[in-house]
Amino acid sequence: MNSENRPFMTIKEVSELLGISISTINRLVKKREFPPKRKISPGKKVFMKCQIQEWINQKALPH
Repeated sequence: MNSENRPFMTIKEVSELLGISISTINRLVKKREFPPKRKISPGKKVFMKCQIQEWINQKALPH
């Protein structure tokens, strides 16, 4: 299955999409300011695309 059809993204893909480092993403997750990782198999955690899109949309709203 190619990455377009998957409902999830790896942390590397999220990092590239958002232009922020993996360590920044991990720090935001720890502070509960970013969607949580989901475990899909032993040793493999991913982010759900729909949650990443919601986070992006929230950040785009004027405060």
